[in-house]
Amino acid sequence: MFSCHLASRLLRLLALALACFTLATAANAQGKRIALVIGNGSYQHADLPKLTNPTNDATDMAKALRGFGFEVIERKNQTHEGMNQAIAEFGSKIGGSEAALFYYAGHGIQVKNQNYLMPVNARIDSESAIPYQGINLNQILDEMDNGKSAANIVMLDACRNNPLTGKFRSGQSRGLASPGSMPKGTVIVYATDPGNIASDGTGRNGLFTAGLLSAFKGKDLTLDGVLTAASTEVEKASGQTQTPYVNGPKTLQKNFHFKVTIEPGQGEIEKTFWTSIQRSNDAADFEAYLQKYPAGNYKVLAENRLKKLKGEMPAPATINSGGSATAFDGRWAVTLICEDVGETGKMAKGYTFNFFSEVKDGRLSAQHGQAGTPGSLSLVGTIKADGVAEINANGLTANPDYAVGRTRPNTPYSYRLRGSFTPTAGKAMRLELRPCEATFFKN
Repeated sequence: MFSCHLASRLLRLLALALACFTLATAANAQGKRIALVIGNGSYQHADLPKLTNPTNDATDMAKALRGFGFEVIERKNQTHEGMNQAIAEFGSKIGGSEAALFYYAGHGIQVKNQNYLMPVNARIDSESAIPYQGINLNQILDEMDNGKSAANIVMLDACRNNPLTGKFRSGQSRGLASPGSMPKGTVIVYATDPGNIASDGTGRNGLFTAGLLSAFKGKDLTLDGVLTAASTEVEKASGQTQTPYVNGPKTLQKNFHFKVTIEPGQGEIEKTFWTSIQRSNDAADFEAYLQKYPAGNYKVLAENRLKKLKGEMPAPATINSGGSATAFDGRWAVTLICEDVGETGKMAKGYTFNFFSEVKDGRLSAQHGQAGTPGSLSLVGTIKADGVAEINANGLTANPDYAVGRTRPNTPYSYRLRGSFTPTAGKAMRLELRPCEATFFKN
């Protein structure tokens, strides 16, 4: 029988194994990394032609950066107001961070040596309108300066050609201007040299972004290595007509690494679990291992150790439930606790639910929240005369921060719990995916 003690022990040991791996794999990933990724392509006015690739560029860059452990603010086809809000959110998060990265794909225009990133609702009637219609790059640099991040990285695939030369007194509408003063520890990268134009690309991505994405798959994941590889890709694809421009401390470029976030495999988690219990003198530890890994790599060792320990122990007392499942009938207070857990490089936050269940003729039912709404959870199960309980859980996700895989709100999910009851108390443990334990107390 799957005892309450065993369920609790398995929960603790699994949490310990996951914690050990979290510490081991994150040893070199101290500090938060924040990125703002914007892709503008669906321009609304004829002054700025539509661009095919920036939204693809933003999607692919955001995905790549998340794989390197960045918290990504991802925005597409932003208006002037939307870009300002995104930049403000970015600024509020980067304070004291290990790295702050800004990536933009879309139209960019220089006026009087100032660079402006153009929202999709920008209307360019004259050169004088641009400072009001666009977002000055200095606005992002100011946020970075205030945030005091250890490393600031700006990547602009924004040097598209703009058919506005006749409207500019300066006669200059090609590309971006060379950067002026920058916050300490800042590297700025343009898709091409200042004053030149960059290709939007004929494939899914702009040439520069395609080069970055290719470089992210290489062996040298220092910033310097990534930018060097990306430049080689861009020059090759453009027939040497486009060369990315890099400005910033070389030491930062060589010292900053795009660190791959690696989730431990199941075999490694099992090994850590076994290592944590192999010298234990508690039979429950080995029962917990065999419950979790019935065909595990250490099955024979666990069974032999369990036989030896049980030979030294008296037989456990059985639950006295009066021989009938009706002994469990009544109203029960339920507390469901699910632990933090890592999944595909992300951390699903833990949570606690408190609600009530009813048991009649050994059949358990419970409802947390209103059925059919985000965050709701239903329990249905049976409790046998000997106290063994089998419970099915069905729910709908709410906040993605608490869902494994960060699934969208209102996504259905289900799992099983198994445990045991006395006439006054019970415990059950979730069997799949993440450690959860439900405790029951009869009212």
